[in-house]
Amino acid sequence: MPDIMHYLGIHAAPQRVYEALTTSEGIRNWWTRDAVLDAEVGGAGEFAFYDRKSITRVRIEELNSPLHVRWQVISAVAGGWAGTTITFDLRAEGEGTVLSFAQRGFVEADEWYARTTTGWAYYLVSLQQYLERGKGAPHPDVDFARIIG
Repeated sequence: MPDIMHYLGIHAAPQRVYEALTTSEGIRNWWTRDAVLDAEVGGAGEFAFYDRKSITRVRIEELNSPLHVRWQVISAVAGGWAGTTITFDLRAEGEGTVLSFAQRGFVEADEWYARTTTGWAYYLVSLQQYLERGKGAPHPDVDFARIIG
């Protein structure tokens, strides 16, 4: 099974990165403005795009502040997302954080997989910009689909 993996250095403390990944307010500043996320294991998250035409729902599987976050994708409009797991692993490095991201469990490396790989690269840079400069580029502020064609 193909996996998506990204590695990114962020000039922010691990606790700040963790909060951007585990709170509705944090998610709204880098991924999508239409987000609701419980901050506890067993809780739920819902992330919507394109006037709610695309909704991804997750269950929070693991939270280990400020080092690890794991979501199980319960349902998604995006092809191949349902049943995948999304993890964010954080490691302090100097005054910053190294983020290791993975989305695992795709059935095949098809067009949706390729779009997802590109999308995560884009939104993880948005996370970095939010934490380092105070402003990310979440949906719908920036239309990622228009960027990739």
